[in-house]
Amino acid sequence: MELKIGFVPSMISPSYEERTFDSLTLLVPKLTSEELKQVVLHLKQQQRKLQARKTNDIIDSLDQAIQLWLDPNYHNRKLAEELLPIITGYDSEMIRVFLHSYLRSFRKEKLQRMVEVDFPNPFVLDEFRPRSSGGLTRAYGPKLITNVFSGNVPALPLWSLVSGLLVKSSTLGKLSSSEPLFPCLFVETLREIDKDLAESISIIWWKGGEEELERIAFSSSEAVIAYGSENSIDSIRKKVPSHVNLHAHGHKLSAGFIAKDCLQRVLVTETARRAAKDASQFDQQACLSPHVFFVEEKGNVSVREFASLLAQEMNNYEVKMPRARLSEQENQAIIQARSSFQFQAFQTNDITLFESEESTSWTVVYDKKTTLFPISPLNRFVYVIPVQSIEDVPCYLHEVRGLLQTFGVACTPNHFRSIIEVLGQCGVNRVTFLGRMGEPEPGWHHDGRPHLADLVRWVDVEASVEIEMDAYDPNRI
Repeated sequence: MELKIGFVPSMISPSYEERTFDSLTLLVPKLTSEELKQVVLHLKQQQRKLQARKTNDIIDSLDQAIQLWLDPNYHNRKLAEELLPIITGYDSEMIRVFLHSYLRSFRKEKLQRMVEVDFPNPFVLDEFRPRSSGGLTRAYGPKLITNVFSGNVPALPLWSLVSGLLVKSSTLGKLSSSEPLFPCLFVETLREIDKDLAESISIIWWKGGEEELERIAFSSSEAVIAYGSENSIDSIRKKVPSHVNLHAHGHKLSAGFIAKDCLQRVLVTETARRAAKDASQFDQQACLSPHVFFVEEKGNVSVREFASLLAQEMNNYEVKMPRARLSEQENQAIIQARSSFQFQAFQTNDITLFESEESTSWTVVYDKKTTLFPISPLNRFVYVIPVQSIEDVPCYLHEVRGLLQTFGVACTPNHFRSIIEVLGQCGVNRVTFLGRMGEPEPGWHHDGRPHLADLVRWVDVEASVEIEMDAYDPNRI
């Protein structure tokens, strides 16, 4: 099967490059430097039209697109469910379930909430509004945002696309080589229902490191949003001019905390099931995926027993939604890590290894010995560390403080406050309930920063203008 994807203005006739995934070939637009300059000019012209539109009007169009995507029979939704497993290697059922949950986060009321979280008076995106301290103020989004999309989790670029539209910015999207399909399908939907809105977006591809194209894209933008590995982010940071705002989202670490109250016999299986979901979804490739679960001791079920139950639930998850096929390097990383713990388990009772039989599909390591935050080789390899209480957790987090993203917690209302206070002081950006780690809510502060407010610049009109201009009023008596 061959499919042409990507979006460029109609006056451009780009060449296309093949990206092959098993039986599927995607043709992605690859521009010359002169063609890219034309695209940039077109997008900036379109942004003037976008700036004149009301935020609620843009939200209505986005909501119409989402409503189409929430229909399992919608042609682009069906195409995504058919092709994304081929492109990513992820289980088709996992992608189907994730898309249904993820897309619901962009319905009208969710988008309105995203705006109102960052702008208590959302009309500041449309016009100058009164300030409580006097005068007026208005927020302006960048004329052009270049988005370097991530491909580790399908559909993740939707966050960036929607954010740009909500602050009325045109978007130049650079496709990920590992998952270039979803953003193209979504923009195609926008063109079906609101062509003017879609014209403010162009989606192309270039090979990382093509300096002339990157120079044009980055220097022509007012903001660059980039997702990727630390090496990729460092490379981009060196190329983005100082006058351009870089919003970099590099590698992050996540974990979980399970209070002893959730290890009661009536709760422990459900707790283990939730933990297994978080540790298995998209094979831990997301920054929101846990590397380790800190589990409180002295519950009705021991921490080692919980690790065993977690292993059973990860096996159940593997049966329902098998892990993607690994590269030889990824597979060897798991085999080497397992070998190390197998050797240690012979020497001490403080370590127990639970592993899938005749495969590397999942691994659970009970480790009472470590004093550091263990970094997983990923692909459903998770650690369980016993602790006396939440107060013991910070000592494991000290060395990774700047990398912490999400904590999934399982606790009762009695200890909730003390848990979140400790985690907040440790540098954690987001706390959610266990089983929800891969499903951030609209308006969450990605990497601890405002999602939309970080993109805009503010123009303040001081109260003195209103006062002093009265002296020049020709109708003044």
